[in-house]
Order: sequence, then C-alpha cells, then structure tokens
Amino acid sequence: MSGSDCGRIFIWNKWTGEVVNMLVADSHVVNCIQPHPTSFVLASSGIDYNVKLWEPVSQDPCSLDDLDEIVERNEVMLRENRDTITLPPTFILWILAYLQRRRRRGFVCPHVCMVV
Repeated sequence: MSGSDCGRIFIWNKWTGEVVNMLVADSHVVNCIQPHPTSFVLASSGIDYNVKLWEPVSQDPCSLDDLDEIVERNEVMLRENRDTITLPPTFILWILAYLQRRRRRGFVCPHVCMVV
C-alpha cells in the first residue's frame, strides 16, 4: 500500500507490483497509512486533521479505468515539484516566532542570511 500526493491510496499486489485497488482517501495528500495488525481495517490520514478508517465491505470490484491517467499526472507533479519542500503553515509560524524571540534577545547568528 502507498499514499499519494493526489489523495489516493494505492493497493499493490506484493508479488507482481500491479495496482489491484485504488481508493480516494483525501482531497489533497495521503501522508500516512497504517493497517490494523489483526483485523481487515486500514487507517489513513492526510494534511488535514482527519483520520479515516477503511474496511472492505463492497462486493463490487474497483474500477482502475483511469489508473494510467492518474499515474501520469502524479509523475508530472513529481517532476515539477522535485526540488520543493512543503511545510505546514503552523511549522512556518513556529519558526518565525522562534527567530523573532531570538532577535529580541539580541542573538544574531553569523551563519543565517535572513532578515526577520
């Protein structure tokens, strides 16, 4: 299993590497997937504050008709964002507050080339 920046969970056949199921799990990114150790339950989370629990209940096979298109879009997104680091806004605010506190205390690091 793997999460994706397209908001999907991909479930793979571990012997062939073939995608056997694809779930729309988030409107943005799926960062974390954790299966239950003894039950058929899966937990997923993204960049929001929600954890989703999954359980196999459908008797209908999933449709992988648009899998090739989704994989291609993910590859394009990866190439375009290869050198980009995304940080949550709360982390950026924490860093800015930390630097502001240090500046107020009169500490100036000679290795930092940033004005806050």
